[in-house]
Amino acid sequence: MGAKDVIFVDGELSSQIDELARYIGELKGASDVAAFVAEVASGEVPNSIIQASLDGVLAKAPEDKLEAVYNQLFAIVASQGGDEGLSGVAAKVARDIETHAESGVAGMRVLNNLYNLATKGQAQAAVFESMVELAARAQLLGTLVPLVTRLPAMCGEWGVSGDDSARIILALRDALDRAQLSCEAYEAELAFLQAVSSADEKAAAVASSAIVRFSNLAALCDLDALASLPSVQELSQRTGALGDAGALLNALLSSNYCQWLQFVAANGEQLTALGVDSQKASDKMRLLTVASIAADSLGQGVPFATIAQAIDVAETEVEVWIIDVIRSGLIQGKMNQVARTLLPTRSTYRTFGADQWKLLGERLEQWKASLEELQPVISNAKLIAQQQAVQMAGTSSVTIKE
Repeated sequence: MGAKDVIFVDGELSSQIDELARYIGELKGASDVAAFVAEVASGEVPNSIIQASLDGVLAKAPEDKLEAVYNQLFAIVASQGGDEGLSGVAAKVARDIETHAESGVAGMRVLNNLYNLATKGQAQAAVFESMVELAARAQLLGTLVPLVTRLPAMCGEWGVSGDDSARIILALRDALDRAQLSCEAYEAELAFLQAVSSADEKAAAVASSAIVRFSNLAALCDLDALASLPSVQELSQRTGALGDAGALLNALLSSNYCQWLQFVAANGEQLTALGVDSQKASDKMRLLTVASIAADSLGQGVPFATIAQAIDVAETEVEVWIIDVIRSGLIQGKMNQVARTLLPTRSTYRTFGADQWKLLGERLEQWKASLEELQPVISNAKLIAQQQAVQMAGTSSVTIKE
């Protein structure tokens, strides 16, 4: 969605109308194209030419001509105005392209032009919905993925209602799901939860879905982005399946791997009903456990044996798990294969609460104490340097030849 495009079409407006009407008549297979052109031109333009273009007539134009003929249609509508110009007909035209365009790429270009030319938010929202449907049908949803995180802001710019915002975002989520773009669908769920009221029942269901999706997808590791949302936090107060999802979130936030296994053993039936893949979720918990160990040991060597015991794997497998944790972005650090230790330099906390603030305070105090210990050393070094400078100045001499 770039800046508004300016479309230049040569010729007088009447010539443009006749030219496009003639092309539409040929597409329709009119027996008397000249009579068809006269009928369109004598009607209430631009409504007459728009009506003639619908039902897939113009949308089924060849790929190499599709954008050009629609640009001509948009230029005619914009010049004639109609009731509300392009914004007034945008939804109708977009739905026709969404349904009938045979080339998804060309159809998306046309819809993008229409979106940028529409001046009203409601019209832009309608065009975007058509873009989602066409992209899904043409397997082009990747073109819309960069917009997922911006959707709440875009809905605000369009001025659509909360219900319409929810419908638009969930339509994109469902399309991404059907295309098996699960990580992107998760991002759409986060966008939805940011845009709607936390008290909404639909929000609770989406929050539950997002928690399950997080537990199942190895690529998702930023738990704070999910856990900080009010709709997600409120699930712990629910009962039934929603309450089970809240309990799952709490386990993901606070458990180590051993505690996780106990949770799975006690709640296996509920997790299965939610759709949790216990093996994938357990692997995720191993990554989170290593990240927690690293967070508690920043700047200190952590033996491989300690990690192996914490995540219940053979010590020979620890290097692979460390690589996975680093690749996920949860930690940064170095492995010493000789000493068989991990030296973490940065780690992501799953949650940052009172305990984490306390630990941060302790580390700041340690840093302060270290600086205070260095102060006498620095002062002494400065004094020695000054004394050496004085001595050098006193022993130096200047010889002047007569």
